[in-house]
Amino acid sequence: MDKSIVINFFMKINFVFLLLTSLVLVNPNYSQDELDKRLHVKGKVLHSMGKVKNVSIRVIHHDGIIDTIFAKNGKYNLSLELNHKILIEFECIDEDHYTKRIAFNTNVPKSIKKIPTFDLTINLVEKELWKIKEEDEDILDLPVAYLTYDSRKGIWFDRNQQYSRVINKKMKSFGIY
Repeated sequence: MDKSIVINFFMKINFVFLLLTSLVLVNPNYSQDELDKRLHVKGKVLHSMGKVKNVSIRVIHHDGIIDTIFAKNGKYNLSLELNHKILIEFECIDEDHYTKRIAFNTNVPKSIKKIPTFDLTINLVEKELWKIKEEDEDILDLPVAYLTYDSRKGIWFDRNQQYSRVINKKMKSFGIY
């Protein structure tokens, strides 16, 4: 058998292999964007004097998984899994502030190609500045908002505005906000 025929045969097989490999890698079913679709929440944590340093941020999933990150400079950037109910707790490590909670329902239709980033500035309340009676502190254990995605409008919104108004009104009665 002629050597050039064998080389030509192997070159054709190599070309077909490369072609098939590139088709698999370019296939949108395997794209990184699809595998890493997440809700990005970014922002800063403030109090009456500016940025709060050394904040513990706990991300608590409805299935019990808890992630914790630390924001040393008052800024944070979270990447939340979709199709979960998630509670985010912002707590100052020095314990001089009340913990604040925000709830997210991260259900987003699969047809949504780009999930908008959610900018979230958190204002922590100083315990020394707002001396809340112990019997009234329970109100601070509740999330101040329940956020959900509206796919028709393409925005995140407070799903339970009436509840949030009650919580925020009670907080305002303490002089907070």
